[in-house]
Amino acid sequence: MTKKTIKSPIPISEFDSSYSDGGPVYSLPPECFTGEDFYNFELNAVWGHEWFCVGRANEIPKAGDYYTIDVGDDPLIVIRDRSGSVNVVSNVCQHRGMLIVEGRGNTRRLRCPLHAWVYSTSGELTSAPGLTDKNEEDFNIKDVCLPKIRTEIWEGFIFITYDENLPPLSDRLANLGEQLANYKISELRSSEPLKMEAFDWNWKIFNDECYHCSYLHGGSWGEMFPLPQCNVDETVKFNDVDKGLVAYNLISPHKDAAPTHTGSILQPPMTGLTDQEREQLSYITVAPNMFMVAMPDKVKYFIWLPKGPTESWYGVSWMYPESTLKLDTYQKNFQQEHDDLWQVMEEDLFAWKAMQKGMHSKHATRGRLTSEELVIQRLQNWLIDMYRAEEKR
Repeated sequence: MTKKTIKSPIPISEFDSSYSDGGPVYSLPPECFTGEDFYNFELNAVWGHEWFCVGRANEIPKAGDYYTIDVGDDPLIVIRDRSGSVNVVSNVCQHRGMLIVEGRGNTRRLRCPLHAWVYSTSGELTSAPGLTDKNEEDFNIKDVCLPKIRTEIWEGFIFITYDENLPPLSDRLANLGEQLANYKISELRSSEPLKMEAFDWNWKIFNDECYHCSYLHGGSWGEMFPLPQCNVDETVKFNDVDKGLVAYNLISPHKDAAPTHTGSILQPPMTGLTDQEREQLSYITVAPNMFMVAMPDKVKYFIWLPKGPTESWYGVSWMYPESTLKLDTYQKNFQQEHDDLWQVMEEDLFAWKAMQKGMHSKHATRGRLTSEELVIQRLQNWLIDMYRAEEKR
């Protein structure tokens, strides 16, 4: 993770035309999606000074359970320690820079494979062959530990920040948690661990909107979930741009509607939802990197992380109540919905790849955003506020 302050290679004033303040709004400069220098600036401006999601706590339920992630060039371990707390620590041995673990698993200790330096699941160094076994007087084992990243849990999601001075995550997301209380998100679980995959486009490409739904997905999604533009509500209560919360609802054609070939949910509706919650799909972005879809039978979530100027990590998971996961019909219905939506996913992948390619063209420009892209306008405002704050630093 970049540590020193970096000046934006794009003059901050250039972003004024991409900021929604009552006049015409234009998309971000193409260089924001392609440039190495701007990517490094953005690592500080956004990823260095905000809370972002790195997964679910219930995927590491036992002491010693862990998985690894990368944020830019920063390899991290997400691990549950012996006390039951979730820690996020550097995956870099403090001896010679070796990666300590890969993938996911369970361990009683974190042991570097190069020279067997051993750390506890909380990150403290417990053994350093050649030093601790020889009682070197000028070496204090308590002076060495894996750098620990500030961590908080919200509704079962693990969030981290590199900014020690940032207000608590609870200040930012408390109201959203109350608004989504009926979904009991902290109790939901996925049948499989989240899998992050690498893709060849900038992380901002993932930012969601529904202006494209009737066009890109007209013959796939549109056949399963008819969507006249009047059924897209971008004025929903979840919106709070200052806190990086941007949302819209799709108003369903009937109760418990869903994008499946039956037109309805395939799993039982979740108990405790209001009629209104069962008559809509709520799409909520928690900037910079989490996107939730609250549905009558589940909550889907997507997260992404920066990998490089034109690369990113991306994963999606579907969360259900335990009672749904225990049903004999669960796997069959899950697979059916997955298959029904596969064409939609392929269309998104096609679009994201093609957008990134287009950003490199000498003819790439800053297009005028429409009134049906309030989501993108709000996300741009949040991003530009982060850019401006970094410039002041």
